[in-house]
Amino acid sequence: MKKILLIIYVATVSCNNSLDTDVNAAMQEYDKLILHVDAKGIANMFTPDGVLAQPGGMSVTGRDSIEKFLGQFKYIKVEAQKSITDSIHKINNIAYQYGKYYQRAVINNKTYEVHGMFQANWFIKFDGKLMLKRMSAWPTDNK
Repeated sequence: MKKILLIIYVATVSCNNSLDTDVNAAMQEYDKLILHVDAKGIANMFTPDGVLAQPGGMSVTGRDSIEKFLGQFKYIKVEAQKSITDSIHKINNIAYQYGKYYQRAVINNKTYEVHGMFQANWFIKFDGKLMLKRMSAWPTDNK
C-alpha cells in the first residue's frame, strides 16, 4: 500500500512540475511578445474566445478584437517586461496562474514603471499546448 501511495505521489509531483514548467514557459513567451509590442502574436496566444480583462475595467473578447485593441499601443516602446509566478493550480483542463509583473515603457519620451499582479487562465489542449483563456492584470504600484 505504501508503494502505491508513493507512486501516486511521485506521479502527481512530476505532473505538477511539468505543468509549472510549461505554464512558466508560456508566460515567458507572452512577456517576450509584450516586449516587442507584437499585437498579433499576443492575440494568437489566446483561444478563439479568449478574454483580455482589466478588473473593474473593459474586457476585450476574441483574437481579432484583442489584436485590434493591442494595436493601439504599437508606438509604445516597452523596455522591460517580467512576470513572476506565485502559484499555479489546475482544475480540469485549465491551469490558473497567479503572479506579479513589472513593466517599464516609454510613452511620448517619458518613462513609466508599473508593478502589478496578474491572473492567467491557460486552457490545456489535448496535445498539451497552452492557450490563454483569460488574462487579467492590474497595477498595484506605479512609479
